[in-house]
Amino acid sequence: MLSRFLLILLPVLLPFALYFGYYFLTRGSRTEADGELTEEELPWMERGPWAWLFLSGVVLSGIAMAISFANTGPAPGDTIVRPSYKAPLIED
Repeated sequence: MLSRFLLILLPVLLPFALYFGYYFLTRGSRTEADGELTEEELPWMERGPWAWLFLSGVVLSGIAMAISFANTGPAPGDTIVRPSYKAPLIED
């Protein structure tokens, strides 16, 4: 469960968390004197870069998976031995 969180959920949510942190830190410095539309007048999709945030999260998740899968498994040159079961001998 932790590997799913670290490899999939965390990289996808990280760009959103960074954007929300940036937004909350800089929203006090924004003014309406610049002639821009207020946030209520903007369409929902234009209020934030949602598609880019999701895409960057998917890319981060892919990078995390590639690094994780590249670092797991047997070392080069090792042989993999299948597990086998040997029944115990029963003596009377």
